[in-house]
Amino acid sequence: MTYSQRSDSDSYSPHQDLVEQLDLLIRARYPLLYIVSAEEEPVETVLRQVAAQAQPSRKLLLWDVVRGWDDSGSDKGSLMGAMNRIGKANAEEAAIFVLRDLHPFFKNTSDKSAPAVRELKNLARELKHSRKTIVLLSYTLSLPPELGEEITVINFPLPNAQEIDYLISQLVVPEKLKISGLAKEQLVKACLGLSRTKIQRVLAKALAAKQQVNETDIIHVLEEKKQAIRQTEILEFFTTQDSLKSVGGLENLKLWVRMRQGVFTEEARRFGIPNPKGVLLVGIQGTGKSLSAKTIAHEWRLPLLRLDSGRLFGGIVGESENRTRQMIQLAEAIAPAFFGLTKSTKPLATSTAAQTATLALAAASLAA
Repeated sequence: MTYSQRSDSDSYSPHQDLVEQLDLLIRARYPLLYIVSAEEEPVETVLRQVAAQAQPSRKLLLWDVVRGWDDSGSDKGSLMGAMNRIGKANAEEAAIFVLRDLHPFFKNTSDKSAPAVRELKNLARELKHSRKTIVLLSYTLSLPPELGEEITVINFPLPNAQEIDYLISQLVVPEKLKISGLAKEQLVKACLGLSRTKIQRVLAKALAAKQQVNETDIIHVLEEKKQAIRQTEILEFFTTQDSLKSVGGLENLKLWVRMRQGVFTEEARRFGIPNPKGVLLVGIQGTGKSLSAKTIAHEWRLPLLRLDSGRLFGGIVGESENRTRQMIQLAEAIAPAFFGLTKSTKPLATSTAAQTATLALAAASLAA
């Protein structure tokens, strides 16, 4: 079952802002759109909605290198053939052409990829005067510099709390949803940072095991989140039971932690109390910096994520920026969370100016 198969859309429509944004760009005849998402199905659902509500409605055609076009199976293994079809389509035909996973063609620039890049530039010039739009759909952003002025990049976000609540209601029938109130709110928060596919998988596992979803599944969701974070190879997810009693000294820090303990609650938001941006702990090894981070996360009941900044930098041009983008997107989706930036002095001392700027951007974005 997919999240779109049961329909209660009268009360809530996920991705409405994105639908409106895409509709505006397509009506404005933006020729090339690049949507970055690890999940194809929800993106294609949104594109179908955009195509159906357009005036007049637009045909949606999808292509990938293995199966070719979805309506005919033609142009398998031939990106040039797929673009040739787009170029020869009737200029008055209103259509959205989705090309999946072109990042391998762009990542390794060579003589073989040059014709594809050139043809995309040609199509971008022609499509400005037609009712046709090309959408590039990929899990990662890999953009040739030649196309920088032609392509508009859109990040498809991970689900927020409202969408997760909607997904749960769509995937689990009411009589099997044995969780409500604060426990359900905790389940929703536990799902933050997971893709729609992984949320669906965890709920399906719970239903298969015991024919219901209840409070015990929060632990399973957190385990799935650990797996998702581990797969980034950048962040680490920590579960800690250390309290402030484990930390010796640092009385001013302990006082501040206790005073700000309820800052992330709904009551604090209603009073307009601002969230703390961060804590800078400086000292030699063995003075309790990492332990303090763990205890703060435990006291505030927040997930603890740790970034080893040495893993952030890749040897390929653009790889560090791409990793930073993925890390920020995941951390923002999980928020509120306690984010530990460790071992930052060594990378900063030996890094290039670009790497230092990348790390500074990551820290600034997380504190924003």
